[in-house]
Amino acid sequence: MLPGLEELETKTREAVANEDPTAILLADHEWLRGLLEELRPLARRADRAEEVREAVLELQPRLELHIRREEEAYFPAIEPLMEEAGQGSTFDMYGEHDAVRIRLEQLLKALDSRAGVPDAYAALARSMLVHFENEEELIFAEAPSRLDEEARREVIRRFEALATEA
Repeated sequence: MLPGLEELETKTREAVANEDPTAILLADHEWLRGLLEELRPLARRADRAEEVREAVLELQPRLELHIRREEEAYFPAIEPLMEEAGQGSTFDMYGEHDAVRIRLEQLLKALDSRAGVPDAYAALARSMLVHFENEEELIFAEAPSRLDEEARREVIRRFEALATEA
């Protein structure tokens, strides 16, 4: 079991109770940052490669759910509001998600071959951290004040539907 999941679940339940989809995504980001930091020293050690591989395989569906929540529920709900307010678009985030997926696959290949693991891990971590910053500064800072109560509820309903599909 990946570290920090209990705390993530607690924060997610609180965000759902508060009808705050942005807080759900931010809780994921916080958890993922911590996980990346925890795995970083292990990814540098050849004797811990299998442990990192198992963690990444467990992480993969959770990360995919996070991305799907953003792309299929959150971004569509806020895109018109962001453009209307002159805040730009969520469009670039889709490309960043693709980059994260590619880096994750590259890391898994490196872990399977036991070659280039530290570099592949660093590339994934950088990709994710830059992406989190971009979302948090460009989207999450503005979006909560732009989503009305019904829109927040609908996004959370869609989050929950995506989780049951996973």
